[in-house]
Amino acid sequence: MQGMRTAHRRTDTPSGGRIDFILSRDFNASMTATLEQTRTDLLRLIELAQRGEEVVITQQGQAIARLTAVPPTKPPSDRKAWLAKLARLRESTATEKTTPTTEEILEHLRAERG
Repeated sequence: MQGMRTAHRRTDTPSGGRIDFILSRDFNASMTATLEQTRTDLLRLIELAQRGEEVVITQQGQAIARLTAVPPTKPPSDRKAWLAKLARLRESTATEKTTPTTEEILEHLRAERG
């Protein structure tokens, strides 16, 4: 974070420790917690990460890990809907050419080799 203006804020934790909030010039908020604080307040830090906060875990003043939320996963695609969409796309872009497919060309080459 060299060269960036930051503002620091601390908050007390239920275990009596403190967690530092670091607000950088570009308005990205992150928190730092020591490894000891992380051991004590892990559930609270996970809750903060789930709400979109980033927690940087430090040991002896050096960042060693980052705790962030897992991005939401895409719902599984509906294969039948995808195949129907693909069929519509093929119909809309069809050129009416009747050239052999790749599979047909390979079969022909294999048959020639015998």
